Amino acid sequence: MDAPDPIEAGQPLLAADEAPAAERINAGASGALVLSCDHASRRVPRALGDLGLNPEHFDRHIAYDIGAEGVTRLLAESLDATAVLAGYSRLVVDLNRPPGHPTSMPEVSDETLIPANQALTPAQVTARLEALFEPYHQLLRRTMTDVWLHHRPPVLFAVHSFSPRFGGSPRPWDVGVLWNHDQRLARPLIKALHDRGLDVGDNLPYSGKDVAYTIDAHAGACGLANCVLEINQDQVADDAGVQRWAGILTDVLADILRDDNLFKVEYF
Repeated sequence: MDAPDPIEAGQPLLAADEAPAAERINAGASGALVLSCDHASRRVPRALGDLGLNPEHFDRHIAYDIGAEGVTRLLAESLDATAVLAGYSRLVVDLNRPPGHPTSMPEVSDETLIPANQALTPAQVTARLEALFEPYHQLLRRTMTDVWLHHRPPVLFAVHSFSPRFGGSPRPWDVGVLWNHDQRLARPLIKALHDRGLDVGDNLPYSGKDVAYTIDAHAGACGLANCVLEINQDQVADDAGVQRWAGILTDVLADILRDDNLFKVEYF
């Protein structure tokens, strides 16, 4: 079925009783690590219905990063870190893409047509950005600022997951570490994960030099240490996998974050 158009109906994209566009957890953390989870949710605003998709598509990676929310919440607790989590599906607007990017509101995702994203008008695009994109990034920006003002320059760690196959091509890695210019966090993390016997992708299955809007906007542009973690979604598809990966990351990050050089402003 076609998704209703809230803009044409003169209604706001999010109703007052719907979940917020972003959630901050552990705001009183004493650490200077900030976690982001751009693709935490598969929720869709009621005004957009089901985006014209069958329900099973919202169980797939095209709708959200499987397991990423659970890992992020556990890390916030175990590492005494503040986290910001997205409240809505990447199919409505991808928070890790700059506005206007071809995949910001994808018409097709992994060979699946998204009916409600076809030929969006400027007003429809603006409505999604104002309701979902801007509040998420405003909250993350405010969180980075709060940590900086109350503690020291923060480190930004973005948690994602990836599908083991995409477009018919296999992705064999257990985990990927993505970075752009600043390698201060990425390099020791790659080594620590590799030393645990894991198959680690260095800027794989994606490259932080290609698409890394969140870490670039909130950390790289400010000279703050950062990287993106991509976990194979098959390894965080259940509670046991989420717990396992949260444990691995707690151990390695607790050690890496002892390096004070990570909490300094440096431009690369």
